[in-house]
Amino acid sequence: MSGQPVKLSDFGLDEKFGYMQHVDPVTTLPPGNEAWDEMGKNLPKHLMGSDFRQRVKDLPPFRIDTLKTDGEIRRAFLVLSYIGQAYQWSDNEPAHVLPERLAKPWYEVGKLVGRPPILSYTTYSIDNWYRLDKNGPIECGNIALLQCFLGGQDEEWFIIIHIDIENKAGKALKAIEDSQKAVAASDLNLLEKALTNLRDSLKAMYDVLDRMPEKCDPYVYFHRVRPYIFGWKNNPALPNGVVYEGVEEYKGVGQKFRGETGAQSAIIPALDGVLGIEHERDELRDYLMEMRQYMPPQHVKFIEAAENGPSVRNFVMSSNNDKLKKLFNESVELVADFRALHLEYAGTYIHSQAQKTPGNPSAVGTGGTPFMVYLRKHRDETRNQPVS
Repeated sequence: MSGQPVKLSDFGLDEKFGYMQHVDPVTTLPPGNEAWDEMGKNLPKHLMGSDFRQRVKDLPPFRIDTLKTDGEIRRAFLVLSYIGQAYQWSDNEPAHVLPERLAKPWYEVGKLVGRPPILSYTTYSIDNWYRLDKNGPIECGNIALLQCFLGGQDEEWFIIIHIDIENKAGKALKAIEDSQKAVAASDLNLLEKALTNLRDSLKAMYDVLDRMPEKCDPYVYFHRVRPYIFGWKNNPALPNGVVYEGVEEYKGVGQKFRGETGAQSAIIPALDGVLGIEHERDELRDYLMEMRQYMPPQHVKFIEAAENGPSVRNFVMSSNNDKLKKLFNESVELVADFRALHLEYAGTYIHSQAQKTPGNPSAVGTGGTPFMVYLRKHRDETRNQPVS
């Protein structure tokens, strides 16, 4: 494509925060929803109590009218999503109906953030942290979660790794903007600088992902972290989806939403876009496109703008500049490496863990897909697309 170069500020993004909020997430709901806030903050304790589902039904009505800022709305969606997933997976049998007390505000706040009423990646990671040292960096070692299901080192670390990667992706997003700007201006020096920054940012993201095994054990992840993030699409335990009681728009019909998955992060799709990495038109590609329904709308618009901007791939291929080609291919290779490491973790953390419970199948990802097949295909398609 040869559209306009993408510009971060047009989508509420910047180099420092990437896709994250430009201020630290709100840590408490405004007055009026104290009981919901308390349940969210103490969710591990409530899940240890008896009859969790009844506790949710006994909560006072959720007051959406108290939410005045974007931060408060995101905080509300975080609390509702965690309580909602906990309601669903806290018992041996999944819930086929979510009570109106929970379902209605979850749906309404979902409309405000532009996403379906289910826990998705942005809520799970991007909106779910605070700094231990307020003046310190947003990275492993200085961030903790606002919200957990069961708590503990493995759950914290699993999500914190993703938050650190999201923060480091800010430089990659800026490099996407700069590289397209350079192509539009035929500026080889600017392009070399932009591609260098893109490569370095990708390396920094890879190095963070590489730290996952430090504090997240595969057994604990599979049995304690993963069960709570499943969705209700392609889930054998919920063949008819889940009914959201009191949500008129759904007309009493069971809804089928995907579970939280890293495929809902907007980082890799934007990188695929700027690097011109194509995925074969098949079921897998359809799934990747479907994941955009679970991203903030502005993130999706940024991906589309990156895909439709000046083609960095075509410019580099026709440049006869070996240095540019080398830098470009290093970025393509790093995206492939990132996908390969993700595939390796999927094998270690999920596939090799014995299938113990029907709600936690080892052959299907939390997004409801045959993930080993998909991830391997992603990796191979990426590896096969250097420029020459």
